[in-house]
Amino acid sequence: MRKLSESFIGDLENENGTLHSILERVKQDHTLMLAIRSNYINIYYRGGNLLKVEEQSRGSYRLFFDENHNKAGKAIPVLPTVATNKDDARMWVYAFPHLKEMMDMCFAKHNKPEREFQQLIARENNFSNFANASEYFISDIEFADTEQGARLDMLTIRWLAAQRKNGSNCRPALIEVKYGDNALGGAAGVIKHLRDMDALIADRNRYLSILETMESQFNQLDQLGLLNFNRCSNGTKVKLDAEDKPEVIFVLANHNPRSTKLAKILNGPDIIEYGDSKRFDLKFFVASFAGYGLHADCMLDLTQFLRLLRNKIM
Repeated sequence: MRKLSESFIGDLENENGTLHSILERVKQDHTLMLAIRSNYINIYYRGGNLLKVEEQSRGSYRLFFDENHNKAGKAIPVLPTVATNKDDARMWVYAFPHLKEMMDMCFAKHNKPEREFQQLIARENNFSNFANASEYFISDIEFADTEQGARLDMLTIRWLAAQRKNGSNCRPALIEVKYGDNALGGAAGVIKHLRDMDALIADRNRYLSILETMESQFNQLDQLGLLNFNRCSNGTKVKLDAEDKPEVIFVLANHNPRSTKLAKILNGPDIIEYGDSKRFDLKFFVASFAGYGLHADCMLDLTQFLRLLRNKIM
């Protein structure tokens, strides 16, 4: 399960903690996102991993920058590979602008817009000035667990604005992002993801493990101050019920409305059967005018979405 130890949380959260400067920088720089893993964190920038911080032992952390993001071959600052005190972490924070420049140059030639788009969605719904109005909170992006055989773009908790007094009213939502029409078909297309989602939810143990991960991630992100929403006075924690039917949501970014490719795929027999699935509610996100805010009213079922497509291509 993806969660951090209490000592790890303490070193991030407490003012005198070893890693506190990293958490504060993430809060002050909205181009960054902190993602919780199994005893380590990733600091994402534009969808790429700027910094990995892994707990080695209590109070000792390994820090790592992926040099694959330095395609231009610029000089990388000499930085401590292990942090055991606040100064070690601060050195990395001071180097963030330089590391971000390397990544900017890399992404100019080797762009991955889908991952960058995921981070924008997470920022808007978790931590922006708008986030309290959102009804979907992202606990994780780029979720991959080889043991569970699961690969999901976004783990999300649906918590309606009118139900914030009760954490048990939350519902799991699994989001798949497709950027551009070229991503709709093929080996990683819409049909493949629907089959994978169906198999994942059908496997009780794997699905329960993912729900536990989502709960712990949400509650720890909240503890670290990385979620911006009005909390109820009783300090309610989210609790997901495996008996609640989850939502499987497709976010289709930059679809060409003059193309018939999407309509042909969604009208195929392999898709239609999932429109009335017993395991999940299939939804398609349609933006509220412009923006990345996720609301229940913006989620259309397959029938509604196909009707919208027909109106656009007539």
